[in-house]
Amino acid sequence: MTRSIKAYQSLLLATFIAPLPAFAMASDTTNVLLLAITLAGFSILNLALNGLFYFTGKYHSRNFAKMHALIAIIPAIIALFIALIYFDTAGAISMNIGVIIVSIGLSLLPLQLNLSAHKAPTKHTALIIALAAIVLLLAAYYIAPIAILAIACGHVALTSQADIKVKFIALSTLAIAYGYLGYWGYQIVQFS
Repeated sequence: MTRSIKAYQSLLLATFIAPLPAFAMASDTTNVLLLAITLAGFSILNLALNGLFYFTGKYHSRNFAKMHALIAIIPAIIALFIALIYFDTAGAISMNIGVIIVSIGLSLLPLQLNLSAHKAPTKHTALIIALAAIVLLLAAYYIAPIAILAIACGHVALTSQADIKVKFIALSTLAIAYGYLGYWGYQIVQFS
């Protein structure tokens, strides 16, 4: 008797712990993981940009924070449409909706950071952002989509200050990043 009670308890515990909707998506598993990993990777890199812009004082401007939140939410909205259109099972949709909700929350973080941003941009803000664009461009050599973030930092650095050195760094970073992103897109089209 006690052996069957323990078996029932183990089965009951397993049903509460196991993600049952995930078992209903045997054909969509790869697509769900690909979408979740892509969106999670973007959210983590966007958090790095949030920290960069907060500590350099760019969130002192409410318009900048709104624009960053608006641009950052675009991948989550695209992922939402992909999840609703291409996935058939409830498990696949529910897992993706969870990742999308977290990504939307992290995308709206600049609006919250704007409320506590008391530091105004300094004369070195554009230089720091331009150097961050170079670091992101070097990281894009290993993971090509990071070039998009290097482009974003390059544009922010370009519009932040009129110093010729910073403009040169930003423009050269933008030229290399756009070229690299174009080459990467060409390779995707070529081999798909």
